[in-house]
Amino acid sequence: MTTNLLRYSQARKAGTLVTTPIKAMGLSRTTNVETAATVREDVDADFAKYCRVAETEEFLPKLFPVLDDIIDKVLAKVTGTYYDDNVERWIDFPSGKPAVNAAADSASQRPKEKALYAPFIKVANAIRAATEAVQAEENNDLRDVAEWVDYHSQAPQSSDLDAAHIRPDCLLAHHVSKFRAIASANETKQTENKAKEAQRQATLQASVWWLQIICAVEMKRKDSQNGLDIVKQLIGYLRRILREQLDRRFVFGLTLGPNSMTVWLHDRSGVLGTTKAFNIHKEPRSFIRVIAAFSVLSMEELGYDTQMKFYASPTSIVPTYRLDDEAAPVYLSATAGEQQWVITTNDNEQYLTVKVLSMARAYMMQGRASLVWAVVPFKDGKVTSKKLLVLKQSWRPFGTESENEMLTKVKNAAAAAEKANAAADTKGINMDEGKDCIGQVQLEETISMRGKADTTGTLIRKGLEVRVSTNSSSSTSSRRIRDENVESYLHVDVTDDDIISIVPHGHFSSPPVSRVHTRLLLSTFGWPLKYFRTRREAVRGIRDAVGGHGYVYYNGLLHRDISPGNIVLAWCDEDVGTTGLGTKGCLIDFDRGKYGIENESALEVPATFDAVTNDDDSVQLYRRLIQLKVMNSRATIASDVIIRASKAVSIGGILDYVCAAWTHVSQVTPLGHVIDSALLRWSEVSRKFSFKFTEEQRQSGSRTGTPPYTSGEILLQIRYSTKAPIFHDAIHDIESFFWVLVHICLTRSGPGQRRKELDGDSGDHKVLQFIIYCFFDAKPVDLGANKKLLFDRPEDFEGTIIQNFHPYFDELKPFMREWFSLLVLAYQYIEGYEYHDIHRRVLDILDRALALMPLEKSDSDEGREAVFEERRDSLYALTKNLEKVGGDTEIVQGFDSTSPRAQRHGKVKLYNQSTDGRC
Repeated sequence: MTTNLLRYSQARKAGTLVTTPIKAMGLSRTTNVETAATVREDVDADFAKYCRVAETEEFLPKLFPVLDDIIDKVLAKVTGTYYDDNVERWIDFPSGKPAVNAAADSASQRPKEKALYAPFIKVANAIRAATEAVQAEENNDLRDVAEWVDYHSQAPQSSDLDAAHIRPDCLLAHHVSKFRAIASANETKQTENKAKEAQRQATLQASVWWLQIICAVEMKRKDSQNGLDIVKQLIGYLRRILREQLDRRFVFGLTLGPNSMTVWLHDRSGVLGTTKAFNIHKEPRSFIRVIAAFSVLSMEELGYDTQMKFYASPTSIVPTYRLDDEAAPVYLSATAGEQQWVITTNDNEQYLTVKVLSMARAYMMQGRASLVWAVVPFKDGKVTSKKLLVLKQSWRPFGTESENEMLTKVKNAAAAAEKANAAADTKGINMDEGKDCIGQVQLEETISMRGKADTTGTLIRKGLEVRVSTNSSSSTSSRRIRDENVESYLHVDVTDDDIISIVPHGHFSSPPVSRVHTRLLLSTFGWPLKYFRTRREAVRGIRDAVGGHGYVYYNGLLHRDISPGNIVLAWCDEDVGTTGLGTKGCLIDFDRGKYGIENESALEVPATFDAVTNDDDSVQLYRRLIQLKVMNSRATIASDVIIRASKAVSIGGILDYVCAAWTHVSQVTPLGHVIDSALLRWSEVSRKFSFKFTEEQRQSGSRTGTPPYTSGEILLQIRYSTKAPIFHDAIHDIESFFWVLVHICLTRSGPGQRRKELDGDSGDHKVLQFIIYCFFDAKPVDLGANKKLLFDRPEDFEGTIIQNFHPYFDELKPFMREWFSLLVLAYQYIEGYEYHDIHRRVLDILDRALALMPLEKSDSDEGREAVFEERRDSLYALTKNLEKVGGDTEIVQGFDSTSPRAQRHGKVKLYNQSTDGRC
């Protein structure tokens, strides 16, 4: 083991492995605690890729479509009291320049940033009041509930205890007075019992909360101050708003100096801002347009999802921006995970969220931002069915097929194959057995806002074109492979008036990815794989998911994102052991999948080369050579082995391929007298679909996956063993399944038990921690390099991986060795039978492993029972939420609500609550 570790720890010198010292490891970010530094780090990482600018003259009227007549009337109302039209300046605003009699080089003589706060708040609220007066006949949802406030002295409060203490200088918030009144009442009640707690609550509840913020403002004391640093600070606030307000689709932010303003929009395509700051004093109408818009525009135009209403009680179901006296305290006290929502579909069907299951990516600068809940059907304030469903809302790339569209194609292909009698046995695999091991879609729709599809490109950004790079040498309409060595960045130019202009460079000629807001309702409900109750359940979960993968793959769909969060132990009617609560493995989340290219006729693979014939003299020669190399002299090589090998590899590669295949099979098959293609399991596989796409055919983002479990070939975009072009295929997903099980064997000591060694300081503990870091927690490019190194040196697998398995998984070791050996062989011969028949072979390995595992242990297993009780607690917590709305609490037959652990509220751990990033 020491030799293996030395090779990995020093591989940096060889240029093959890059990692950090073990003392800095920390298993990536093992804590979710956020700091101002980590917020800035995350923004910096995404800024160059996802931040764009558009021409100010187009941005303002399109995104803030306030009628000129309203602007003129508002300007007339504020002129004199708040705006001096004689000097063309908003009253009390500092100039941002040193006093005339100050020293020429004395920057300290410039007005302080805080000198901007009071005048801005006064003017902004005056514009708001004037707009509401002008719009007296209009019933805007923010009327009388929103106000601009100076909040630079403390951070807005968060229901997330791990949130960073970051603070915008000023903000527009709703229900400020109402929330503070509620806080005061709560403080009084708690003071009677716990004075210390009351003091803490007083500080918290007197604050503005992120839940209330409509728009954030970041100030700068001079207009020429580094604009991008200010913008990055602002983006950090906007990300936090999107993370905490689950009903926000996008959010606006402003930067403001003594004279200039820029405007920014943060949605799921990234960040879009004005390329040039405008002078608020010389262009008062532009300033009024922006501020008045928050009193004029619809809530959809201000970024809210109006199909979501906050559920406080059957009599209080309201939008978060119109909270009543009953809903406000509930909203204030609930964490994002505890909030309940009534979600209305386009067809006016309603579902009540019982518990949030995943919101890990809701704060990403751009991406799908998936939100997942456990829900029940709901109507007229009542639960109408006790059946638990899973509802997911996400932003998929525009122009890509949705999950349901792809799964419908799979079903149609399977039906056509069955009808044509060609189907899905695929030369030895009954692919139909996996059809019940994939997520079952009950509803899918593109979310509509006022009858229009909710898209970032058209509905939110109004078709704004991003400003192209100044050094772009090609048309933005031409599709090309980008040179990743060319840096993308925004550059700030400063004019004589200290007004900044933001100019794009590098790759900013490419438009951002437009996204479509999609809603998916699944009838598949279960627990994450890591909450397995026995070894058998863990292996069976993966085995079922591999079967489900095979079913969709041979019917045209490649998943492309295998991770523990996408393999669930689904609740089913099957009775496992004596628990009365059966599970099966189920593969979910196909939104990163890709449907293949259908061939005109079924393709028999391998068929790369013209096969030699039985009469060919070379067949006899190869038979003798193979016997001499790896066989004993008494074994006979059947001619069909040579003939079939000649279909997969060139004549010069037959010897090595046959020997490698036999070496792999001999791990589990005793040497016989006749070695034929049946023993090697070389049978041609019928494949009607190809996944070798051209650049134009690729799904947006050709490299997909959850990095810790993604194949190194995909992470690095190079083959492990050949120089052939790389494309994502079934074997890469099968490798991901492999890494999922390896991770469990390395990090778990049994059901519900994380290995204690992961937190230890001894030498042996650090060895384990280092291995986990190298293969699961390093940066994606380093993960790829480490995995490639392991496949280049397969002899390292035993000492590096197998020897670090927890003893609880000793029974799995021979099967994991065989699985790894199979992957090595398949990657070496990408036209071979193992590569194209990977599902059947892995299913066979897992079936043999399951055959050696008992259904249940006869003795009591504390860890196993703890996991089972966690599941009971999960169901109990769900029933408690249902009780609040009068729902049927018997949501599972045989659930004993009187059991000791069921009397306590347990944490709900039902689905994917991981924070795994995606590349």
